[in-house]
Amino acid sequence: MERSDELREQEADDPDPGAAAAAALVFRTLTPEEARVLHEELKTTPNILGYTVPELLRFRQVVVAEAGNVFVGACLSKDLAFGWTDIAVLYVLPAFRGRKIGTLLYAAAFEKVRRRGRHVFTLSRSPEVIGLMERFGLELTRSVWRAPFAFHLYMNQHMTSVYRIKESIRKAASLKNSHPLVAGTKKRDAP
Repeated sequence: MERSDELREQEADDPDPGAAAAAALVFRTLTPEEARVLHEELKTTPNILGYTVPELLRFRQVVVAEAGNVFVGACLSKDLAFGWTDIAVLYVLPAFRGRKIGTLLYAAAFEKVRRRGRHVFTLSRSPEVIGLMERFGLELTRSVWRAPFAFHLYMNQHMTSVYRIKESIRKAASLKNSHPLVAGTKKRDAP
């Protein structure tokens, strides 16, 4: 398990050190129980169509927030083709929101992607995540057609999942009233 250097740096700069100290960030995969909790929580938000428990367990680029031994939230990323990485899920359990944990999770995932020399992609309806995309300098668009080709290749398979089709139908009413999708991209720095 690797504790985020970014967390330590941000804790030092944070005007409210108690907020960051409430959760430690660890780079590791989800446990089966954490995946079950996250799966159930994702069903409650219109912002993410969700993933099955086996899909969540297959993510290898995961930043987990823990308070003691308690799962607080996670940020999950996956590599796509052509050097792109999708920061696909950012979720903090409701009891732990408002403590900047989501910001710390996204920052840790973002920096890890950048250190690996990859392009960053994020797609979200969440105003909080869109704010993070702006803060981290991603180029934003409301046109998903302007997303990287690697994303379109992945989404063809991703969206044909029976689970996601059912979730799309179940969440259809709430999706009509939610924020529009925003895609954010940031190309890796030139060598």
